[in-house]
Amino acid sequence: MESNKITAIRIGNIWNKYNLAWTNVQPDVNIVIGINGSGKTTIFKIIDAVMRADVKALKAFGVNVTIEMNGHTPILYTPKTTLHELKRQVEGVNYCKISTFDVPLRDRSKNSKDYSQLYSELYSLVYDIAGEESSLSDYRLMATNYPEMAQHINERIQEFFKLVDSLFEGTGKTISINRKNNRLIFTDDGEIIELHQLSSGEKQLLLVLLKVFLMDEAPYILLMDEPEISLHIEWQHRLFDVIRKLNPNTQIITSTHSPSIFGDGWGDKLIFVADMFSIKE
Repeated sequence: MESNKITAIRIGNIWNKYNLAWTNVQPDVNIVIGINGSGKTTIFKIIDAVMRADVKALKAFGVNVTIEMNGHTPILYTPKTTLHELKRQVEGVNYCKISTFDVPLRDRSKNSKDYSQLYSELYSLVYDIAGEESSLSDYRLMATNYPEMAQHINERIQEFFKLVDSLFEGTGKTISINRKNNRLIFTDDGEIIELHQLSSGEKQLLLVLLKVFLMDEAPYILLMDEPEISLHIEWQHRLFDVIRKLNPNTQIITSTHSPSIFGDGWGDKLIFVADMFSIKE
């Protein structure tokens, strides 16, 4: 499906000095690379602000933005664009940003606490019912509310669990639902491991996988800034393949400091951020 895919991004007046023209956005995977301070994070923040219709953030950047898409009229933003106008333009676009929670070494002892930012977001993604964002619990309830979809839903969940098991194979953990309390658990050699007991890397990986799984294979734009943070090297190598397996209709737009970690087959998807900039005339 080529609809709901960005084809080009133009940003004018970045830092009151540069214009950016990214005219060959790929429909599957895009890996933006560049040295620290080259503008990767700024570009991603601007794209995210446009897609979420965050006019306040965009006004602070002072930029003009054009995002061209297949199957959708171009999204245009200038400092004169109102919140209502921008919301109308992005309506109907399936967009998801996955945050990376980088836990400083000095804070890692706190990471196992139930109320860490990473755990709180993961918990909501698993258990919230009828919240702002779809959850695994919402998805499982659909099998009850829509019996005609039950087989498809249950088969997808089982395939998802098999994929998670394959990624966690090195640690011996397997994922399942505790039928006594309906909780998501992991089992390691008979020992039950609760969601909050997973490592930061395991939580981060599970967060990514669940968000993509819950897209239900719909065309989506997926924005990720430096997703390799906290992830084991083997997971880094497999990340794009796994995301594309869960949802082959996802357009991945990501940045990284380590393009080599994403395994073979994605070298032609690298974009050097410096090649997109030009000095404003």
